Amino acid sequence: MRSLTMVLACSVACIAAAADAEDSNADRLCSERPGLTTSACITAPGRLQSETALADWTLALGDGERADTILIGDTLIRYGVGGKTELRLGFTPYGFERDRHADGRVERAGRVGDATVGVKTSIVERKEDTGLAMSMIATALLPVGRRPIGAGDWGASFQLPVTYRTSDKVSLQVTPLVAAAVDDDGRGRHALYGSAVEIEYSLSEAVKAAVSAQLTRDDDPDPTVRGTPALSSVAFSWQPSHNLQLDLGTNVGLNRAAPDIEVFAGVSHRF
Repeated sequence: MRSLTMVLACSVACIAAAADAEDSNADRLCSERPGLTTSACITAPGRLQSETALADWTLALGDGERADTILIGDTLIRYGVGGKTELRLGFTPYGFERDRHADGRVERAGRVGDATVGVKTSIVERKEDTGLAMSMIATALLPVGRRPIGAGDWGASFQLPVTYRTSDKVSLQVTPLVAAAVDDDGRGRHALYGSAVEIEYSLSEAVKAAVSAQLTRDDDPDPTVRGTPALSSVAFSWQPSHNLQLDLGTNVGLNRAAPDIEVFAGVSHRF
């Protein structure tokens, strides 16, 4: 756990050192929605962009129990600075959870969620329409919300998004992740690591389809939570204008360690 924390701290330092890199970003809408991966592109300098999950529903079943979680307005704000760096602020304004236990008891909770702050910096930037792009993201979780929507304690994560555009139609993405994730009981942290891969295909100039998969290892101290969840995802995005994108998709659990299904719809807007 200590070594993981040191890795995250070093990552933040590297990102801060790169903040004054020269500007080479194209002025384009650069959304990280939808799907299980994260795009390597950076928000253009001086531009503010919001990415919001208008509605997000997750269903988890197991051993006669059922958990429904609904998030409303889960938002990430991104602001481009220094040409190759962006500042990031996330917040979940409201979430609702309904738990039906095996004995028939039902618990309900509506809460404000947590906030995140982070930095994303480009390492390799694609200069042409095709080619490789790579960035790194360091994020801190601030426990401003209440459980069960809020995590209950602070956390941190580091991602290394890689995007390779093979043509004007096809794009491949890989997003490795390592995190000091909050324990399920809301006290303390544990290691969580894994990766996601995605194939994105442009159906037209405005519409894209993406198929992705993710495998992570969750070393939570609670043996009922500890596991290796595997997810698959199918998502579509539509960009009706230069600064607006709408998306819709679903994630499906591939094993017992993952939630059974998640359905989401969102919007990205650049100001």
